[in-house]
Amino acid sequence: MSLLRWAGTTVSVLAVVAVAGVAFAWRGSIEPVTRPDPASFDPAEVRRGAELAAVGNCIACHTVPGGQAFAGGLALPTPFGTIHSTNITPDEETGIGTWSEAAFQRSMHEGVDRSGAHLYPAFPYDHFTLVSEEDNRALYAYLMTRAPVRAEAQANDLPFPLNIRMMVAGWKLLFFDEGRFAADAAQGDDWNRGAYLAEGLGHCGACHTPRNALGARKAGAEWSGGEAEGWTAYPINALSPAPVPWDAEALTFYLRQGWHPEHGVSRGPMAEVTGNLGLLPDSDIAAIAAYTASRMGEPDAARMAQAETAREA
Repeated sequence: MSLLRWAGTTVSVLAVVAVAGVAFAWRGSIEPVTRPDPASFDPAEVRRGAELAAVGNCIACHTVPGGQAFAGGLALPTPFGTIHSTNITPDEETGIGTWSEAAFQRSMHEGVDRSGAHLYPAFPYDHFTLVSEEDNRALYAYLMTRAPVRAEAQANDLPFPLNIRMMVAGWKLLFFDEGRFAADAAQGDDWNRGAYLAEGLGHCGACHTPRNALGARKAGAEWSGGEAEGWTAYPINALSPAPVPWDAEALTFYLRQGWHPEHGVSRGPMAEVTGNLGLLPDSDIAAIAAYTASRMGEPDAARMAQAETAREA
């Protein structure tokens, strides 16, 4: 084969690969809508949406300290640059006021915004993809009944080529498994409810799991400890370093009260989490605790002896 023919074949193959890549990465826009009348939403659904937003700790990332709720603008440092959270109030120009429910569902399930742009995984859609359409509908109702705030999001500070959102499609191909939560028939209702909340909206693993070089959760190391906003997120599985082992009762108290006499006070980002969980019914707190305790497992005799020593100290 001549050099010219080889070069032509190579260019053709690369062109096909490039077109295929763009076709895979491309997402169409969803037509904008007129901002829904807040009175059009069922008040009971709005209240449930408020509880779900508390589970997701939405206000923590989408609110600047001292700023207006959900108006975005919080700088989120990552190993790859700084991402600024978006305005999720129903403002029609700078928020999500023109988003239909379908556009909101897509952002949660697929990590794609109304315009068709891929969202950076600082927005933990790798967890939110597990959330049911029904719960997303309640979240949408809650957000669309908040006060609209005009607040333009600051541009992200990311180097080339990470500033090209189509690159995120490649990350998704490697690390993103889209799909709703599937209950484990071998477990009870409380365990499954806790798993749904903790793995989905609660996105516990987003902070409590170590990350690989590309910023994805390390496979096989779920809940083995990570980092959040400069704070250590301790392992909350069998690797938990707590001197006194956690159990479902202690976790329930801690998540409800924000402290426990044998485990201390929630601090840093975890303080925001326990603060927001105050909106949840006791049954949901207990379910999250039961699921988490099962991830930690039963302590062995040596661990229990260590706990007794710690209690006597």
